Amino acid sequence: MYQFAIVALLALATVKVADVLCDYFAMLERFRSLLVFVLAIGSIVWLDYSVFAEWGVAVRDDTLGVWMTGFLVAGLTVPWRAVFGWLTHDRATGDESLGHHTRVLHEVETAA
Repeated sequence: MYQFAIVALLALATVKVADVLCDYFAMLERFRSLLVFVLAIGSIVWLDYSVFAEWGVAVRDDTLGVWMTGFLVAGLTVPWRAVFGWLTHDRATGDESLGHHTRVLHEVETAA
């Protein structure tokens, strides 16, 4: 159970570090999703942390377990974004996972 909490809090830290970086460097706003992936996977690889090893799950390669944990952390950033969007009613402008999407057909109809 503690291992899941570690992964969830690492995802929260990743979201907030990405927010701070996007606030200080406006050009990174366009690449927020890529930045989150780089931060999540990079931090897990740097920590050399595998949640699968902690849970006792056999993974073929230890390095693969570390990388899969990085993808888990990156994936858990989406629920954190949703929670912050629900609590503050303010969504990140460059967040593709929760941003406002318009249909291309609707844009073509309004242009004509």
